[in-house]
Amino acid sequence: MKKILVGIDGSQASMNAIKYAAKMARVMQADIVAINVINDLSSYNEYYKDISNKLKREAEDVLKRAEAAVQSEGVMIKTQVETGTPDVVLAERAKADPEVAMIVAGASRKGPGTKFFIRSKAHALVDQIAAGLQCPVIVVPGNDEDFLKRI
Repeated sequence: MKKILVGIDGSQASMNAIKYAAKMARVMQADIVAINVINDLSSYNEYYKDISNKLKREAEDVLKRAEAAVQSEGVMIKTQVETGTPDVVLAERAKADPEVAMIVAGASRKGPGTKFFIRSKAHALVDQIAAGLQCPVIVVPGNDEDFLKRI
């Protein structure tokens, strides 16, 4: 069964990505794998372990919202919390699973000058293609949902 990987962090951009992926999954007869990637802080000390546990709970809440967002499309969705860096985790998952047909991510820009100083997660993910990623990366607009009406 074909799969579409979606990086989701709860932002408007990632919610747009999951909605786009749901429409594509219905057309392609694919399943969705929604992944929330967090930093693994549990190996530091007790304080960071508590933060890590809180991040996991928040990630699970975000993934529940993602499940609800695709429910109307009638597609299968599997959710996972992973640790690491989003672009690396998604690319490694895609490289390891030949059923992954594409990766979908949302793009957002926090403010003026952002593109010069802080690379977006979506941009870093596109860079993974040069590192051997063999599936397309779809980057959807993150500011509003108007583009979804054109699909």
